[in-house]
Amino acid sequence: MEISDELRSFEATGVYRLNVTGTSTGAAFLDPVRILNGSYQRFRIVPPAYYSRSFEPPRQVGDPETEPLEKRRKRKRNQKPKPRELNAMERIAEARHQEARPLLLSAHESLIKDKYLLEHLSKKMEGKEHKLDVGSGSENNFVELGSSWRSPFYEIIICFRKPHVLGNGEGSFDAQKTSFPLFNSIISVEAIDEVEGDFQNRHYILPRGSCFLMSDFKRVRDLIPGSSNQRYNLIVVDPPWENGCVRQKEAYPTLPNRHLLYLPVQELAHPAGALLILWITNREKLRMFVEKELLPSWGVKDPTVFYWLKVKHDGSLIGDLDLFHHRPYECLLLGYINVDTDAKQGSNFKLLEGSQVIMSVPGAHSRKPPLEKLLSEYIPGPKPPRCIELFARELFPGWTSWGNEPLHFQDSMYFSENVNKPLVPAELNIERQLQSSTKASTLQLQMPGVRSASPSPELRRVRTALPAASSRVASARAKLAERAKSPANSKARGPDDHEKRGRSGRGENGRIIPSARRRSLPPPPASPDGGRMRCSWITANSDPLYVAFHDEEWGVPVHDDRTLFELLTLSQALAELTWPAILSKREEFRELFDGFNFASVSEFTEKKINMLRANVSRVLSEQKIRAVVTNAKQMQKVVQEFGSFSNYCWSFVNHKPIMNCFRYARQVPTKTPKAEAISKDLMRRGFQCVGPTTIYSFMQVAGIVNDHLSCCFRFKACRHKVSENNVRAEPALPESLSSPSSEDSDIRVV
Repeated sequence: MEISDELRSFEATGVYRLNVTGTSTGAAFLDPVRILNGSYQRFRIVPPAYYSRSFEPPRQVGDPETEPLEKRRKRKRNQKPKPRELNAMERIAEARHQEARPLLLSAHESLIKDKYLLEHLSKKMEGKEHKLDVGSGSENNFVELGSSWRSPFYEIIICFRKPHVLGNGEGSFDAQKTSFPLFNSIISVEAIDEVEGDFQNRHYILPRGSCFLMSDFKRVRDLIPGSSNQRYNLIVVDPPWENGCVRQKEAYPTLPNRHLLYLPVQELAHPAGALLILWITNREKLRMFVEKELLPSWGVKDPTVFYWLKVKHDGSLIGDLDLFHHRPYECLLLGYINVDTDAKQGSNFKLLEGSQVIMSVPGAHSRKPPLEKLLSEYIPGPKPPRCIELFARELFPGWTSWGNEPLHFQDSMYFSENVNKPLVPAELNIERQLQSSTKASTLQLQMPGVRSASPSPELRRVRTALPAASSRVASARAKLAERAKSPANSKARGPDDHEKRGRSGRGENGRIIPSARRRSLPPPPASPDGGRMRCSWITANSDPLYVAFHDEEWGVPVHDDRTLFELLTLSQALAELTWPAILSKREEFRELFDGFNFASVSEFTEKKINMLRANVSRVLSEQKIRAVVTNAKQMQKVVQEFGSFSNYCWSFVNHKPIMNCFRYARQVPTKTPKAEAISKDLMRRGFQCVGPTTIYSFMQVAGIVNDHLSCCFRFKACRHKVSENNVRAEPALPESLSSPSSEDSDIRVV
């Protein structure tokens, strides 16, 4: 069979638009597997896993399902359903069905007539294998786990890959694992490809660029961005509507309809406009509640009705179209928020004109097909749009997902390894160029606060403590704060003191220390020039630019606004690059961003940003480029309010640098409560890409905190730049007591 242009487009996009004769409305066929697989690199969704209801295992002879109908229902074989009179609600529902029936039949007829599509579809959707684990009940019940008193202690271990180039030019990956709180925390995945997570003996695949919050209604307002420009242009809501069917109630818990009135949909919508998609059932009572109360409370007027028609692989309907219950289609209402439909006729998006029919093979129960590609021309606001799904049960790249179980369909049983993709992605070529430019033959350790290059860092144990543990944690935090205020704790002990302590086994007050807690002296840090002791992450193989950066800039207090803007931008780049790679491209960054003149950068037009994206995208993503421009605009507002950006930054530490006295690199934190406070305030002011890890890296390089090791010659040099009266210590919480924090910048917990 010769493949037409439409089929080639369908192979690439998963969307096939049909020509419906005799009507002005449109129809389209979607293949959700193709759409979803386009966003994965190392994994793919196999049809037998997605279409689990269509790939049931073959039944054995003698099973009740294979017996003749008259034998299975002997008592009712001669009984016929008694006709009954419809009530008022049912008559209205029947009238709606009769109104939509011609449109549904025309769309289905156009699908049946397209023989090439059906033949092509049947070949592509053939699946001999069947995953018995799908729907077997072995999955984690996130609804039950989230309502448990243990939910604050549950953690998910996430493993991501970092491309690494060996000395012989061959590529490989370094696996890094970190634990994060699973419930009531926003987890954002910023990586070169999808990452893998482990939770309670189950494996999960998280697409790159995805962001999710697993919580109940109490934390839904955490999704509201601090800046109105970061709100969402596409909002999809698929609630678990009230249902009288006992079997469906066992499949997933339902929600009282009136609870939906508390969703902050208007506060999530972008001020330039948002398209709302609401999935609803065919119950007339529910339809009246949505049209009269729910949508007006969200600011949606005159919604447009779309229909999702469910078909089989051969194109036939999954059930009788005229059945009063269990009809083979569902409705979805589409409407605009913050859009004047009369004044937006000449805008950059297309207005909804009439009803359409979307056809696809249904997946597992309550799983809906992705609609972003199909409806992209109807989404208002900037491009690419910011999308969010409420009551989500799966993750999409670039989307924010919220609900009780957004990881439900991310279970690895729905995926398989993608053998058609190369083992080394295109991003590895970028890393290879960066590594060759720094002339590093071996992997170098990075500054504290950025991604660790350790191939197998120690994993934090998943906490499943009893409720009494919270009081012990609180008391431990209080004791730690008291120790931090004492002068003795802020001073570094001399090597002689530690040597005496290690030999005698006694502490400062003569207290005997158990042998298991005695530690030997740390090995002397490597010194590239053999004359100075530096921090242990500076090795003999470190790049000269990296060494000079450590010796001359890192930890030195900075008060110049332009330099602070430059250091903030470089700290943001740590999410994608290493310090040696950034330093090798530093002059290029200065040239592209006008010498980091934030007044000039704030005036960058869209054309200028696109030019930067073409020149800098090989080392910096578009998201980071736009964040630099946005931050430059917000810096001008901060300067007007505080006089300078320096006054603003240093006001958080009372204009006194924080002087830490760490002896080991492992003691240097990735973020502190002070960094979290600055990060939250910057986000509230509209800054972008300023998470706690990024801000703490900025504090380190700007000298707001001195994290040079006490044995490093730069520790005293930076300390002498300010008087002793202007030095104070603020140690971070120890790893055993602090909330889990990433040692990298690829995955962040807000």
